[in-house]
Amino acid sequence: MPSRTTLPPPPPPEHLRAWPDHESLLADRARAIGELRRRGLAVPRLLLLWTYGVVAVLGWAVFSLGLGAFEDRNADYVTGLAELVLGLFFLVPAVIGIGFDVAGDRTVRGRLDAWAALAPDPENDYRMQAGARGAVWLGLSAVLCVTGFALAVVGAVQPGSTGVGATAYFVGTGVIVLVIGVLGAVRAVGHRRWAGPVPSPVPAPGTGGAHR
Repeated sequence: MPSRTTLPPPPPPEHLRAWPDHESLLADRARAIGELRRRGLAVPRLLLLWTYGVVAVLGWAVFSLGLGAFEDRNADYVTGLAELVLGLFFLVPAVIGIGFDVAGDRTVRGRLDAWAALAPDPENDYRMQAGARGAVWLGLSAVLCVTGFALAVVGAVQPGSTGVGATAYFVGTGVIVLVIGVLGAVRAVGHRRWAGPVPSPVPAPGTGGAHR
């Protein structure tokens, strides 16, 4: 099995599969799906996504200070330019990190689909739905979505009472928080939609079906 730092590999191509029996195939399938499901909705992944959001918000705050500096004719434009550059120094890595995180989620989803397509295993799949963990992801992400939307609206509807820098700060921060919330919600809902149709109804005891 893979280490803690690597994802389970996809199943081998059909012409290279060499499981001695169906039970062995189902056992490897269960281990791979269990690990992928755990990785997909792991708490560290949620915290990592939030960390990218915090870094992006910090970068945008500094960038907004730079924008505000150019509103004041008596301001130090060199300082303003330095703040713009420093803001981008935080923003660019955060955006790249979010991109890698989204790509990683697509990889997890693809491997889940590949392992699930090998053979039906209703009883094991039923245990893989991760309802509680998905609900936590969805609930926390929904809070971020509401918060981000509120910040963006507050910044957008009061442009006359604040400067360009302050308006940009509130709107930009709201958009960043909203995006992080949406990404978390999409992951939770996506896993639920994946887990929902995968399991067949769990067979009643004595009617056969899932392996032991």
